[in-house]
Amino acid sequence: MRYFIVTILAGMALASQSLAQSADQRWAEVRAAARDEGRVVVAGPAFPGLREAVVNGFQEATGITVEWRPLTRGPGPFLAQLIREVQADRVQTDVYIGGSTSCYTLNREVDATVDMREVLLAPDVREPSVWRHDELPVERGGPNRPYHHWCALNTAEWVMGDLFVNTRYVDPADITSWKDLLKPEYKGKISAHDPRHPGGGRGTAAYLYQLFGEDFVRDLFIGQQVKMHRNYTQPAEDVARGRAWIGIALVQAAVEPLRQRGLPLQRIYPEDGPGLLTAGFSGVMKLKGGPNRNAGIAFINWWASKQGQEIAQCELLELSLRKDVDRDDCVPDWTMPRPGVNYPIHSYAPDHYFGHYQRYLDRTTEIFGQ
Repeated sequence: MRYFIVTILAGMALASQSLAQSADQRWAEVRAAARDEGRVVVAGPAFPGLREAVVNGFQEATGITVEWRPLTRGPGPFLAQLIREVQADRVQTDVYIGGSTSCYTLNREVDATVDMREVLLAPDVREPSVWRHDELPVERGGPNRPYHHWCALNTAEWVMGDLFVNTRYVDPADITSWKDLLKPEYKGKISAHDPRHPGGGRGTAAYLYQLFGEDFVRDLFIGQQVKMHRNYTQPAEDVARGRAWIGIALVQAAVEPLRQRGLPLQRIYPEDGPGLLTAGFSGVMKLKGGPNRNAGIAFINWWASKQGQEIAQCELLELSLRKDVDRDDCVPDWTMPRPGVNYPIHSYAPDHYFGHYQRYLDRTTEIFGQ
């Protein structure tokens, strides 16, 4: 019996070694072919500095040129265009960077994403131990796709900027509950990233929907006449400049430049909802049918590498999930999970996304009107 077990273990070790050697060989082949292609097309967040840092960093590391397509109007228009391109068999983009649950939207409509097991080839990327939770942080499955399909890779995890105030107009001690935002004095004084469209605003609204229900979301956004913006800069500017006193779903790339100039923006942590965990804009996926197949794979492995994540962390200001990236460098403290605080809701967790989030989406028109 002992001999039998030893034989099985030895066979498993040999199989694992064979798989590693196969991945290494495939990785070498992909890098060579990527250099021949010489170009990759990437759609990603339209934050200042990110494009230049990524384009220069990847070209310096590989010699491959990046055509960066900024999502200036958020992910919605790009995803709609991509679906049309897939249907016409004319996909123009190789890699998408943004909310990883976008792959659920894509794969619900069309067969748009490559299984990430075919993509994650670099030894320092495919090894689970390099990631914070000792597992590859992948999104799996989704509507019309089996659970084993690796839809996207998340490379960051942090606490969303759900609630900010301008301290010249609001004493932070006056807001201990989300329900304090319903006070009459705050009517018309709240600005938010638009909760009706893809992005941070929708994520925070779905979080509030799970915590407090539909009536609260309606009373807050409609009853309090919240100003809703489809870009991330405007609500942060509104609060920093005093055009609004309270901001909902602000992101660090918009907030931190204002705080560094001394403007009075402060993160608030209500006791009944201290924060939504999210992967933010860190999700990366390989699109089927893109013009530069191998360069797309090479780019994703670079993005997920230590070098790529150091750039992503400092430009997106999102906590990387890689253990070897300095988590204290560049990232604002309000995005870091606080010791002793329980964060039960993650915006990309399947139970939230396919449960409360989808129910919120189904009710959006009834809540906000046409």
